[in-house]
Amino acid sequence: MRIALLEMYAGDPMSTGERCRALVRFLAAKGHEVDVLAPSPERLNDFHRFRFSVWSRLKRRALGRRRLPHLWDYVADEMEPRVRSGGYDVVMARLQPVAYTLTRLDGCLRIFDCANIGFLESYHGWNADMSEIEIEYEKEMAIFRSADHVFLHHEILTRFFRTHVFDDDKVRTVRMGCYPATRTASFSRAPRIVYAGSYEYIQDPYLLSLLTKASPYPIECYGKKDPNYPFLPARLAYKGYAPEMSFLADYHVGLITVSRDRLRRHSPSTKFAYYFAHGLPVLFPEWMKEGYTYEAAVPYTEENFVEQARSVCESEDTWRRLSEAAIAIGRELDWEKTLAPLEQLLQAERETTTARRRG
Repeated sequence: MRIALLEMYAGDPMSTGERCRALVRFLAAKGHEVDVLAPSPERLNDFHRFRFSVWSRLKRRALGRRRLPHLWDYVADEMEPRVRSGGYDVVMARLQPVAYTLTRLDGCLRIFDCANIGFLESYHGWNADMSEIEIEYEKEMAIFRSADHVFLHHEILTRFFRTHVFDDDKVRTVRMGCYPATRTASFSRAPRIVYAGSYEYIQDPYLLSLLTKASPYPIECYGKKDPNYPFLPARLAYKGYAPEMSFLADYHVGLITVSRDRLRRHSPSTKFAYYFAHGLPVLFPEWMKEGYTYEAAVPYTEENFVEQARSVCESEDTWRRLSEAAIAIGRELDWEKTLAPLEQLLQAERETTTARRRG
């Protein structure tokens, strides 16, 4: 089958891009022809200047429109003709701004691979604008209605989504995954904790700084940019960006931080799979429901973090037990297994299409 993967940013080095690369590899191995399409960077850079230009404001008034141009429409204007000209059997979109293109397509299987619920992310985010969230909500619901299938990345988020956002049989779980590592962590009497990821409101960098200040062991941080904001209570040990995950095996515990809002309590973290793949026990916030589903994960609060970190690191028997459990979980989260429901869906679609043509 000819498949288009719609990405917001081509070659994204973070976890969003990692899932795209895993999808391409998985689908190509199954014999599908896969193209990754993304908006041109120049067009994205031009958007805000275009949106707030005098011309846009005058046009809005002349046509009696309530709103200025929206990014998702702007992206769909570019992506729709490109997708239609490709003659794709399947179009799979992976972030809301580019997924809005699905609302304009027909004659293909439309899949929204939904990493999270956009309007709720905005609602809980820094400096939320309720009028903008209202627009985003309307557009996001249009995506959910238009898609033939909506994928969520963990059963906990799927249940939350169907209860509070959109309840339909088209909604299913297709888990985050990893590639099991060839080199895994080993026990050390001088343990180090690693944090790898982003530093927006979702990850709560203030909490990460508090933990760094209190921790009995070094906490070292990786990501695309230096997270040391002046207002943080302690400086983070930022080590830069590592394009490969193998550095995780040099550490002894993986750390997850996350905000306390309702969405994040029910949301999955990509870090679990990557930490587990490298044999790392994981310390996670006690309000994060996903952590309780793993034998190799230990909950903490701000108050008991030091105690919990020591409980993982100071006993070699405890650490080895958790590390072995982590490696086993990482094998179960192999992309080949977690993406299997996608291939089953495509196979069923192929069979249905073949039967329809014969009939």
